Amino acid sequence: MEKERLQEFAARVTQANRSELVVVIYEAALASIEEGKSCLEKNDIMAARKEIDRARGMVDELLHSLDLNYEISHYLRQLYIYVYRELCQGIALRDTARLDHASAVLKGLLPAFRGVAEQDDSGPVMENTQQIYAGLTYGRDSLNETVAVGVNYNRGFEA
Repeated sequence: MEKERLQEFAARVTQANRSELVVVIYEAALASIEEGKSCLEKNDIMAARKEIDRARGMVDELLHSLDLNYEISHYLRQLYIYVYRELCQGIALRDTARLDHASAVLKGLLPAFRGVAEQDDSGPVMENTQQIYAGLTYGRDSLNETVAVGVNYNRGFEA
C-alpha cells in the first residue's frame, strides 16, 4: 500500500470513535487484500505476502477485540476465523479466489458497521491529538491542496 494511503488511514484513526475505528480497520484490510491480490497476479510474491500479512494482522485485531458477552460476537468470531484462514491459504497456495472469498465476507459486513458508526455520537478514542484540517485554495492559474495540523503540541495521551 502506498505511503499516502497509510497516512490517510492513520489520520482517520486519530479522529475516530470506537465504531469508526472498526470501519477504518475493515477498509484498510480490504485495501491490503486488493493490493496483495494485484501483486500476486503480477507474480510479486514478496509484496503480496507483505500486504496479505498486513490484512491478516487487521483481521486478527478484529478477532481479539470482540466482546464475547454478546451472542453476535460468536458469529463474527467464526467469520473472522474463516477470513483469516482464507488469507493464509490464498497466499500459501497463490490462489486469488481465496483472497476474493475473504474480501467478500468483509465487504458484506462493512455496510452494517458503517451504519453503526453513523449512529455512534461518542467522542474520539484518542484524546489530545492534533486536529487535521484540509482544504483547497484557488490561485490564479492553479488549485492548491492545503493540510493544516492544529497548533496544540500536546499530542497523545496525557500523563
